[in-house]
Amino acid sequence: MHSPFVYEFVTKCLYKKSNFRVSKSHQVVLKSIPFFSVKSIKISKDFQIENLIQKEFGLKARQEGPFDLIYQHFSSVDVLSLHREDIHNDSVIIIENIHENKDARDIWETLKQNEMITVSIDLFYCGLLCFREEQVKEHFKIRI
Repeated sequence: MHSPFVYEFVTKCLYKKSNFRVSKSHQVVLKSIPFFSVKSIKISKDFQIENLIQKEFGLKARQEGPFDLIYQHFSSVDVLSLHREDIHNDSVIIIENIHENKDARDIWETLKQNEMITVSIDLFYCGLLCFREEQVKEHFKIRI
């Protein structure tokens, strides 16, 4: 792995033990909140994770950005244009079910190629899109 950012994310966040008994995608979200020091979050139509985040971190999902973290079920390429004004350097978008079907895989591939995305991480269950102007564009596949 050639990225100190991704190495630290994997070792200090993804592979860290967790007591949460939730799906792998939800675990990624819950572990990412303290790792990225998330203060503003947007959750798209997932009341289970939204309630858990509020209970565990006292963090309420907002509807207006800017957002440190955006979590949503897979929808379309429009996720970037939809949130263009709501992201900043160091924002992270976590998208669930990126391998659900061929359309989802195709959309994931398109999102990875977007010029705004500098780091994309395929975790199979979900994918992360990171906005880090100081980093060269890289794509990672990581087994969790």
